[in-house]
Amino acid sequence: MLVYINGKKTGEDLKQMEITNPVNGQVVDTVPEIPEALIDEAVTAAREGLLEWGAYSQAKRNEIVYKYIHLYEEKKKDIAKILTLETGKTLAEAEAEFDVCTKVTRGYCEMAAHLYGNCMPGGSTLGNEEKDIIFTRREPLGVMAIILPFNYPVDLFSHKVMPALVAGNSVIVKPPTNNPLAITMMVELLYEAGVPKRAVQVVTGRGSKVGDYLCGNPGLDAISMTGSTEVGTEIYKKAAANLTRVFLELGGNDAFIVLEDADVDLAVDEAIGSRLGNAGQICCASKRFLVHEKVEEEFTRKLIDKLSKVKMGDPMDSAYTVGCLISEKAAIQVEEQVNTCIGQGARCALGGKRYDKAFFQPTVLTDVTAEMDVAKDMEIFGPVFPIITIQSEEEAIRVANQSCYGLSGAVFSANIGRAISVSSRLQTAGNVINGGSAYRVPDLAFGGYKKSGIGREGISRTLEELTQEKNYILKGVL
Repeated sequence: MLVYINGKKTGEDLKQMEITNPVNGQVVDTVPEIPEALIDEAVTAAREGLLEWGAYSQAKRNEIVYKYIHLYEEKKKDIAKILTLETGKTLAEAEAEFDVCTKVTRGYCEMAAHLYGNCMPGGSTLGNEEKDIIFTRREPLGVMAIILPFNYPVDLFSHKVMPALVAGNSVIVKPPTNNPLAITMMVELLYEAGVPKRAVQVVTGRGSKVGDYLCGNPGLDAISMTGSTEVGTEIYKKAAANLTRVFLELGGNDAFIVLEDADVDLAVDEAIGSRLGNAGQICCASKRFLVHEKVEEEFTRKLIDKLSKVKMGDPMDSAYTVGCLISEKAAIQVEEQVNTCIGQGARCALGGKRYDKAFFQPTVLTDVTAEMDVAKDMEIFGPVFPIITIQSEEEAIRVANQSCYGLSGAVFSANIGRAISVSSRLQTAGNVINGGSAYRVPDLAFGGYKKSGIGREGISRTLEELTQEKNYILKGVL
């Protein structure tokens, strides 16, 4: 699969990188490894694309984006199959990503059509000259690099690339290393809809090389990235050298607090729903289960019973509800993390093993204490449920807040006021009452405290972050 750089189809004569199916290791397709010279060319061309695309009226940009939605709606089942083959998530999960993409993209178009400026008439405040009029307009930030994650590439494409384009920016997309195919196909549809080829370009290859070099380019005006905190920190350092704006959506180790008055059956169902999606590879998934000692035994027993019945297997087969991890390497890492927990004193009550390369069993760890790595900063990106027994809500808050992350949280209690009080003391950007933390609707101002990110992302917020406000002063006109 080739890509467009500076308006030209590129990659046939470049070194190719194989994209494999994590289920069986079979090659799905290849993509070119874009060299540094072509990355620089893409950034230069993006400046030209910005002038062309940014000059379109909002109505014309929206018209083109609506055509794009129509095009991928016609082809989404075929692209969803490619997404499943390259990612290992179930076909149902892949198709659901496209449904989200439609809602999100339409929402950004609608919001952009009503993103108005301000008018400050003369004499409205002391110091504001009576004969002057000031009005504001929003303009694009400029050339943006968009770094997409492997776990929800289409979803995040709609939350990053689409608002950037709707707002008139030009973008250079770095798809995830392991699964760039669906994203490359989506960009092809943008071209077909009428987006200039220099306004949206794709650079494929390994993130450690291509993404790293791209983020250091002084020609960028902004970088939007979803991924690990470690990679986000490196991007932040590179951006600082050029004063490039950054928007970072990073890791999390979300606490799932079950108080003694909680509905245990509801808590179990929500724990599974929040943790097993995409085989546990969700940044805002619940990852630390802080359960009151009075209900811990019941919660654990019912959780194990339900997890024992989960069907994990071929993601193309609708008989299975959970697929595999993104790669064998990822599954090995989860296995190592589980073994670290056991080595620190945790007991494996269910699962704990990797099989068929990239599959990892739903796993329950008990006897986890607040001193263990997993109770603090060790984020396990897989279907693992570490259960930490708590004796009070004060202890739950203390353990929840000891992590360097602050993405989302969950609190279960029959007393809504109590649950809100606990949530108000959690150092997180979002909290779900009586539900799992893997919660994101299109309008939500999604983001994190502490090392979970910088900025907010969602229809209610993104367009303001991806535009800049210009003041126009009409001096002495009155």
